Amino acid sequence: MAPVIEFDNLSASYFAGLVRRETPAVRSVSFQVQVGEVFGFLGPNGAGKTTSIHVLMGFLFPTGGSARLFGLPAGDQEARRRVGFLPENFAFHRFLTASGLLRFHRRLAGIKVDAAGEERLVQDLLRRVKLEAQSKVRIGRFSRGMLQRIGLAQALLGDPDLLVLDEPTSGLDPLGRKEVRELILELKKRGKSVFLSSHLLPEIELVCDRVAVIDKGSLKHVGTIAELSSDASLVELVISGLPLGEPAAEELRAWIAAAGGEVASQGNQVKVVIAAAHKRAVLEKVWACGADVKSLNPLRSSLEELFLRLVGNS
Repeated sequence: MAPVIEFDNLSASYFAGLVRRETPAVRSVSFQVQVGEVFGFLGPNGAGKTTSIHVLMGFLFPTGGSARLFGLPAGDQEARRRVGFLPENFAFHRFLTASGLLRFHRRLAGIKVDAAGEERLVQDLLRRVKLEAQSKVRIGRFSRGMLQRIGLAQALLGDPDLLVLDEPTSGLDPLGRKEVRELILELKKRGKSVFLSSHLLPEIELVCDRVAVIDKGSLKHVGTIAELSSDASLVELVISGLPLGEPAAEELRAWIAAAGGEVASQGNQVKVVIAAAHKRAVLEKVWACGADVKSLNPLRSSLEELFLRLVGNS
């Protein structure tokens, strides 16, 4: 089965001025998004996220490499029919009501239903984004959060196999962000794929299976949240039965300190954080003291800490 999204050495540039000076925006980016996957696309402002999405949607042409949707070239009409798209900056007709906007976009998308079917479709979409009570309200009176919700509703028209969402929780309050997370997870359960670009790293961490980090147009990392947040340089040991005050225990503490580790007492247990390179040595010393190792785990960094390590100099 073909990936739903495939970037293959994708490069894209902007050309400005009379001499058409080239400004690279994306440089040789390669990764895939699989069927049924929620995939996060991360990067600071100006990293190339939106440019990559615009190439994927067929709004821009690549200057090198390729982008594909469902195995077809980006911009292919058959592939586009299977995609729901919410851009970061969108503008809807302010004079339309919420229900009128969805009817208008239903016709633009060529979704064929009778009048009764259209009404069911519109009401179901408004219910899913919690806008049933605002169905007759004109878009011009919507708050930023309400605009975001109606944008999500139009992206869901046609029951797409892939949703491409650029900052979908922008302008939403905590309850609204929670509801969007639940909607994304509901789509995943139904086998849909979601490509999600966001600055809200905790949101990404809660819903995404894998993430890609891009900075200054170059891909920095791709992997699962667990892979990206695992810091192999440090391990944490929880020790029980360490005879505090005994010479062997004090010698162990001194050795850990000399190795750059940290020791903290927690009731009847001791927690040790130390470089993974000393893992075998510290285990042997613990057992030599007659103590037991209750657990040994690599330390996990938050996605935010990983992101800052990768793009902190931007």
